[in-house]
Amino acid sequence: MTYSKNHPSLLSGISVLAALAVLALVFFQTTAAEAAAENVYDTEAMLIELKPLTLEECARCHTTHFNWLRINGAKHQGVSCTDCHEIFHAYNPVRNNYAEIMPKCSTCHEAPHGTAESVIKCLTCHANPHQPLASIPDPANLEPNCRLCHTEVAASLKAEVSLHTEQECSSCHSEKHGRIPVCNECHENHSPLAVLDTPDCLACHPVHTPLMITYPGDQDNRVCAGCHTDAYDLLQARVTKHTALSCAKCHPQHGHLPACMDCHGKPHNPAIHEKFPQCGDCHGIAHDVIASP
Repeated sequence: MTYSKNHPSLLSGISVLAALAVLALVFFQTTAAEAAAENVYDTEAMLIELKPLTLEECARCHTTHFNWLRINGAKHQGVSCTDCHEIFHAYNPVRNNYAEIMPKCSTCHEAPHGTAESVIKCLTCHANPHQPLASIPDPANLEPNCRLCHTEVAASLKAEVSLHTEQECSSCHSEKHGRIPVCNECHENHSPLAVLDTPDCLACHPVHTPLMITYPGDQDNRVCAGCHTDAYDLLQARVTKHTALSCAKCHPQHGHLPACMDCHGKPHNPAIHEKFPQCGDCHGIAHDVIASP
């Protein structure tokens, strides 16, 4: 069947389609205009007071950083994220503004280790500010800088020269920053009584000034015997009143050699003391006292 362009049915169908198209266009234009006019940020739910992000909110996205702080944050555990990061979510790779928006250590820390060029670049040692102590690298890589921060230790090593003065800091404080070695990593035990670990050794030998030997007044003589074997053996071989004394009684300071008269005064006739000015002429030595001839 052939339709002419003037056929009534054809013209009617075209008219209907045209009308529907016009209606659809008007509908979508009206809807778009209404959507553009609506302020989606002005709803009742959005009229609340906006507050800074909380730690929990930051942690939802920055979980790794949150856990660094939670576990190894040191004093930074007392600081909230937004105390440091006043500008955030503003990085633009086109502008390459990472350094610009990151917080600066100097905002809170005013040259805590001095102003030397080698210590003002904080991230050289504190590689991760979210775990500032745990992230310090192997001390062997920081060797030139140790004394710039640990000034008191450096001064002690220099003032009281010993074999420890000649060692690199990292030879003892190896593997990680803050590691405290035990003495028997380098030294052998020299006392039958003292266990060679740090507490017992430090009772006599301060670690950075090991020759400045100190000890309590009631130190067990067997500890002293670890180094002073001959003196101890003589005291035990010939039992006298000196045997019962602690070494520290006569030697309150290491290396101090008392005179007999410090304790005994002059117990004999003056003529005897004049003839024998040295007590040892008759009595031998203090560790092996012999009876008068």
